[in-house]
Amino acid sequence: MTMGKSIFSLYLCTRQSNKNMKTLLPVAAVAALLLSTGLTGLSRGLRSEPRTDRPDTLVINTTEIGKDIRGFNGPTPLEIVLVDGIVAEIKPLPNQETPGFFQRVTESGLLKAAVGKTAHEAAIHHYDAVTGATFSSRAVIDNIRAGLRSLETQKGAE
Repeated sequence: MTMGKSIFSLYLCTRQSNKNMKTLLPVAAVAALLLSTGLTGLSRGLRSEPRTDRPDTLVINTTEIGKDIRGFNGPTPLEIVLVDGIVAEIKPLPNQETPGFFQRVTESGLLKAAVGKTAHEAAIHHYDAVTGATFSSRAVIDNIRAGLRSLETQKGAE
């Protein structure tokens, strides 16, 4: 793996004097942490970034992973948040989809259909496209699957 923009940032929440600190770990510590947690082989799009006191949060950004997955007007990247291996949240990232059509996708419950499932369950789940926003919803579905399958591929490569 080369150093540069494609490298992910790994943060660890720690407690020091009853105060939460966000500390960027040095490269050697990152490697040790990855080896000890079984998350070796992480690539672009995957990073561990706790949003709370929980260091067991993994965020998958499909901007690179799904760069070839297109909605009606272009890529539709997502941010998939997993806590303890369970999908906690899926958020759309900025995209070029027609706002009215993409709003149908966000209001349909499609982004919440994977919440509460394991990464594997969510990757193989049958999602229904949203009527009137088929291209956008198919792109969202394909990004969910691509992001979660990339996690499975990384874990399988260990």
